[in-house]
Amino acid sequence: MVDDQGNGEYGRPRRPNPETVSYLSGLPLDENLAAQQAREYIEYFRKRGRGDHDAEEGDGGSEPPEYPQMLGAAHAALSSVFREVASLACEEIPSRQIETLVRIACRFSLAAKRVVLASMSGYWVFLSTHRFGSHVAQTVLRCVVAECEEDLDRFDDGQGEQCEGKMIIEDSYGDLLQNDDGSGGTVSRSLPGMILETFEELKPFASELTVHVCGTHVIRSTLCILCGVEFVDAFPHPGTNEQNMGEWERGVLAATRRGKLKDKKKKKKKRGNHTHEEGGNTPHVMTVMKEMKLVHDLKSVSFKKDADALLIEMVGLLSMMGANGGGGVCPPGELQQLTCHPSAGPLLVQMIRLLSYRDGHTQLASKKKDSAEILPNRRLCILPPEPKYAHGGHAESLVHRLLCWDSDIEIDGDGSAPKQPYASDILYGLSGEPRGSILLETMFHCCPDSFHNDLCTVGGFYDEKALREYIEHGVSNFVVQVLLTTVRSREQMSKMVKCLCGIIEDGSILKGKPSQSNDSKTNAGEVAGTRHRNCRMGIVWRAVEMCARGSSQDQEQILSALLRGFASTTTSSEDAGTESNIGAEKKHKRRSKAKGLPVEECIPLLLGLSPGSCEGEGEFSSDGSRLTLDPAGARALYHILQFKERLRTDWVRSIVRIYCQEDLVKLANDGLGSRCVIDGLLDGPARSLASKLLVEKLSDRITYLATERVGHHTVEKLFRALPKMEDKAAISAELSRSLNRLGSNSMGRSVMTSCAVKDYLEGESAFLTALAKQRDKD
Repeated sequence: MVDDQGNGEYGRPRRPNPETVSYLSGLPLDENLAAQQAREYIEYFRKRGRGDHDAEEGDGGSEPPEYPQMLGAAHAALSSVFREVASLACEEIPSRQIETLVRIACRFSLAAKRVVLASMSGYWVFLSTHRFGSHVAQTVLRCVVAECEEDLDRFDDGQGEQCEGKMIIEDSYGDLLQNDDGSGGTVSRSLPGMILETFEELKPFASELTVHVCGTHVIRSTLCILCGVEFVDAFPHPGTNEQNMGEWERGVLAATRRGKLKDKKKKKKKRGNHTHEEGGNTPHVMTVMKEMKLVHDLKSVSFKKDADALLIEMVGLLSMMGANGGGGVCPPGELQQLTCHPSAGPLLVQMIRLLSYRDGHTQLASKKKDSAEILPNRRLCILPPEPKYAHGGHAESLVHRLLCWDSDIEIDGDGSAPKQPYASDILYGLSGEPRGSILLETMFHCCPDSFHNDLCTVGGFYDEKALREYIEHGVSNFVVQVLLTTVRSREQMSKMVKCLCGIIEDGSILKGKPSQSNDSKTNAGEVAGTRHRNCRMGIVWRAVEMCARGSSQDQEQILSALLRGFASTTTSSEDAGTESNIGAEKKHKRRSKAKGLPVEECIPLLLGLSPGSCEGEGEFSSDGSRLTLDPAGARALYHILQFKERLRTDWVRSIVRIYCQEDLVKLANDGLGSRCVIDGLLDGPARSLASKLLVEKLSDRITYLATERVGHHTVEKLFRALPKMEDKAAISAELSRSLNRLGSNSMGRSVMTSCAVKDYLEGESAFLTALAKQRDKD
């Protein structure tokens, strides 16, 4: 139905002129070159404005630079294809050229933004449903509202009113732009008005575009612009230096730049056969909200007021607020089906997050005085906190409608109050569906504290039997993980720990040790395979992370359950091997579940690293092997090291005791092992004890680690963590014997500075002064 409407009623543009396609495809457009030319042009006149004689005379008396040629060519090309932009946007190669033109022109010209918007007027709905046109529509929307890197239309090049940028704009768009009195061309002088007109054109078709595979992305861009917020990666990609990059070179603006076109002859790779419970191989990208840098015209009070009203109106249309006249609770229907739709589901998630940001309610559990603050971290998968929506806001109304929630019913924990008629079944259904589960996770992130507790009560997350069912499911276990990371109070935490202890104790969600018996390969293989499929170490990780912010009683309970759970898995593995070998029964003594597994045996099961597995690998081992740690177990161990002193001390000593020197060196050189294990020892509250134990174990390998990309961080942190000056002097003395080796790369030079190696060689006084400066800096 959507396709028929798209071909008939959406205002399809005519096919482009072949000559125009040939002309546009042959343009040698280069966005990076255009930005370089524009910056050189801007920098020259800025230097001249500051009185820089080198800029006035030039290098060797050269003339001032010309107006950026690539930018001028982009303006001329955009003017020549103005009447056919919508037609060209529907072709594969021309659409890519149009996007490049838009990015170049809008980056340095406000007039070009208005021209681009006018060229697509009347065709927005059709382009939103087109394979290539939807990409052009998203690029145009994002680029026309973005703040210019420099508006060369009004740039002062020393020629006053006759500045070269203004002349280029008049030559290119003079016949298209309206005059101050509204006469002349067809392009309005009001950028805010043109943007609102674009959204008004899309609004009547918003509900249809919501379920369209291409149209939903245009609606998402529309809502982001109306709210003034964009979604960016929670953590910058490793190896990128985004601090030195401009707004147009990173984030969402950079994402609008498309890569190479696909080769049509190349066959598509077949996806693996994934069931709904197992999920697909597409990663769930972690994003945070960031305020857009908009052009000055869009920062006015009037535009914000109009945009806010249009945002609420579109949200009402998309969520079908008017279906029941705005009152009462309707039974589940079309809206609940959209929560699991591949296009509409992510849009609903975005709507909740945007409305929560708009409400501006940012009271977070992590900022309360009675809870420890854990900073966001990429390696530990700790996200920055989400804004919480306020009671009575539009976000709350949307959430209540999605869940068919009756706000007149009070929720209590004893079950005496009336139950929600539909919400419990909807929560159960959403938790088991890949897209619906993400929507439910968003609700846990963004809801107020009181409603978070109500969701847990109505959804049955405080019931051990129901919680076990959630955890065993291949999708809903991720909802439980998010629930654990967003727990708001100590009371909630205690309820969750009480339910989790029984589930962890029986070992059904833990990764057990496989059987070593050769006579029972089939039996043991089935046991190991079953346990591998049901392994939910992510639940353990998030439960430990939750308890790290809680009381010592909760921490003690979860640790005891973990030790008893690993004892159960080990006992089960031993029993599988002894069924066919009665003679081995005496060698495998059944452990007491009440006592649990010793900490020394629990740590290797958590990390997936057996003690001594790296022994014998020398400093110059070049086999290229890397550690394969269990990510969830390693992160759980990190949070265990943040527990109260009486609970963590045994774990700290056991890590250093059971692993040999080469094991610890491998951990220090591994990204995950270094961040979770070594940093957990040296950055946390156990740093004083851990540093003493580690320096004894790693004293012979300090120099080697100091020149490694990851390992040198361990040396620096070990030096800072040592409490006594004599111990620090011993490290500096060891490093001072290998100055040439340390000076051979940047990591070694960084260690020399951090560990005050040269100050140590100068004498005791200089060394003590360096340590004092380091303490003041820390």
